[in-house]
Amino acid sequence: METWRLLDTPPMTAAENMAMDETLLELKSEGKTPNSIRFLQFSPKSVLVGYHQSVTEEIREEYCLKETIEINRRITGGGAIFFDENQLGWEVICSKAFFNVHLPTRRLFKTLCSPVTTSLSMFGIQAEFRPPNDIEIEGRKISGTGGTDAKRAFLFQGTMLVDFDVDTMLRALRIPVEKLKAKEIDSIRERVTCLNWELGYTPPLPHIKSAIKHGFEKGLGIRLVPGEMTSDEQLLFKKKLPYYQSRQWIHAVNPRFQKRDAVQSAYKAEAGMIRFTLVVNLPQKRLKDIYITGDFLSFPSRALYGLEAALRGSPLDREHLYSIIRSFFDKKKITIPGLGFHEFVVPLDQALEKIKIADFGLSLRQCNQISVANGSFETVIQKKPSVLLLPYCAKHTDCGLRYHKGCKICGEDGCTIGPAWTLGLKDCMKVVSIINFEDLWIELQKMKKNGVQAYIGCCCQPFFAKHVEDFKKAGLPGILLDIDNTTCYDLDQAREAYAGKFESQTRVNLKLLDTVLKAAFG
Repeated sequence: METWRLLDTPPMTAAENMAMDETLLELKSEGKTPNSIRFLQFSPKSVLVGYHQSVTEEIREEYCLKETIEINRRITGGGAIFFDENQLGWEVICSKAFFNVHLPTRRLFKTLCSPVTTSLSMFGIQAEFRPPNDIEIEGRKISGTGGTDAKRAFLFQGTMLVDFDVDTMLRALRIPVEKLKAKEIDSIRERVTCLNWELGYTPPLPHIKSAIKHGFEKGLGIRLVPGEMTSDEQLLFKKKLPYYQSRQWIHAVNPRFQKRDAVQSAYKAEAGMIRFTLVVNLPQKRLKDIYITGDFLSFPSRALYGLEAALRGSPLDREHLYSIIRSFFDKKKITIPGLGFHEFVVPLDQALEKIKIADFGLSLRQCNQISVANGSFETVIQKKPSVLLLPYCAKHTDCGLRYHKGCKICGEDGCTIGPAWTLGLKDCMKVVSIINFEDLWIELQKMKKNGVQAYIGCCCQPFFAKHVEDFKKAGLPGILLDIDNTTCYDLDQAREAYAGKFESQTRVNLKLLDTVLKAAFG
């Protein structure tokens, strides 16, 4: 039985923990440090973006500054997480030879998560591994995991949610709507859990660590012996720490562009969310810059930067961009467990389709506010859409018809439904107010049965991202225009909106709607 080191480090700052991760992985790859299991904690509380994520896209920085929540970046992929003093982190730092694998696979992820499910069973909790990299209890996540590698070593890490401040997490993180679709849950409060919630009390930390230690010993067939940092580790840690405290590291992924020059599209695959942001020179049909971000795991971690560099300056030609990306996958320059080339380029295709909309006289900023279902913008326009779907949430909050399908076009100040209704009627469209998701589905099925060729709708982009598969299943070509103002997703009230009970008011983007209608009807 092989002996590993159990390294139980004291609570550290976010930068200290990140510097420690890099130190242990680098020296393990060089064979200068033992295979280890590390326990880690954070003090003060912190938010951590994944290696491929942008702080500005994932974190509410002003709130974190106000509440003294540190912001940092992990050396591993995955999504943004909130880590307060109550959470316990665990890490596996070992040679690749121990598992006889060169690159991480889903099977390896499951192997490394199984010890934690074993430790939870010691508290009478039945947990299971949920691909690609979560540990869940009846659909509620209690541990998220991630990993990275060096030449000869892996680092795999996870959190154990001991007790949990959900409200602070919701305020600190910009929760990606794409994630909520995968588990068909409308509220973040329903998709996480912790030991305290499951047991009704918080077990002493030494008991939790003892259970995890037992789980890894049993699961990996090893013997764990408590140990300290080596002198090499201490020296390298001190050398690395200033970098992990720097803005250069924390904002290493920092998409810098003006919205008028960029289009963005996201796709939620089983392996994670992938977001492509394309900064373009439209007259020259050339890609000025590109940012590929998301909560997926990739190996090696820095390969994505190489891919972005290879794509920059390319012509806006789908096949040319495909060939560059395909070569990275075919030559194993980048590996994303559970995700291949064809899924990876889905958001790229979506972004390129948005750019084509500019041919109809729309600005790139307007193009970025448009999504299309079951066809291209051009094909939908050619079909002369005959129905306009408008969201009830854009009606005035005290309107007597807010939760009804009709509109009196009363001219009430602050309500954009009336003017939008008028624009639709001007072009001889049938105009319908959608009052909840079920109503939308019924209307789409009715339209298809009645021979409607295409439609235009108005909804927030998070709604479209969440229900993109539903729009596809409906089988009707449609153009969806983004609405203005704070939506139910921003306010964590998606459930109320789904049922037609969202009580705040949004606004139809009348200028965008008018522009698209002119493109369709002249």
